[in-house]
Amino acid sequence: MDIDFSWIGGATFVIETEGLRIASDPALAPKGSVTDFFWFKSVRLNNPVYDDKTFKNIDIWLLTHTHLDHLDEMGLTEISAESIKIGTKDVARYFAKKNGQDIEILKWNESRTFTAGHLTIEVTAVPALHGINPLSAFFAGKVNGYLLKINNGDTEFTTYVTGDTIYKKHIFRHIRFPKIDLMVPNMGAAKKGSWIMNLTLDAGMLARFIARINPGVVIPVHFETFSHYKEPIKKTAELNNPRIKIMKPGEKMSFKL
Repeated sequence: MDIDFSWIGGATFVIETEGLRIASDPALAPKGSVTDFFWFKSVRLNNPVYDDKTFKNIDIWLLTHTHLDHLDEMGLTEISAESIKIGTKDVARYFAKKNGQDIEILKWNESRTFTAGHLTIEVTAVPALHGINPLSAFFAGKVNGYLLKINNGDTEFTTYVTGDTIYKKHIFRHIRFPKIDLMVPNMGAAKKGSWIMNLTLDAGMLARFIARINPGVVIPVHFETFSHYKEPIKKTAELNNPRIKIMKPGEKMSFKL
């Protein structure tokens, strides 16, 4: 099975295999845009890199939550009514208000199975804990991570999309991890060093995750895109783990199972 992974910037990416196209969290505001998170404001530091073909014919959108660094007005315009859209109850309310499109609501540990041609796709929502500080995590709201299994009859490809989470042992009491071929961790240690504390993974947390679930390939996203993403990706590079593949926005990486 041949896999293509394209990183657009932030938490936005596209996975392609055997005609199937799956995308995540379209936040597409331009460089310099200011996002107000109530407790703080954040500036987009670089442009998303995409063209008019990037989001065409997306079969499934994985929507983790409604924070504006994950889903914004420009991103909303790229989501076709024909695509399957998976998200939380908050995502469903957002879409009902904005454009009336239907959302497949998944609670933690719920799954849906879809078919696309010869492929079977199973999507399971898994816990994402959006903050070390319990108060921050509470106000951040419900966030989904996703386990994505794609089966072509001969090979099964499994991806773990962490969503905005931190590393806590609590996660492993609620997720039964299968063999993970690709891990897509949301990095950046958002708001690290403030009273809010880490809202997303830092390099040390990622190292513990890798040791625990042993993924085949790790492609970090969600770093150096917004000013509240505090940890530079060089900290992740310093882990010197050959499984970690660091990309730039607009790049595509291809690999084979």
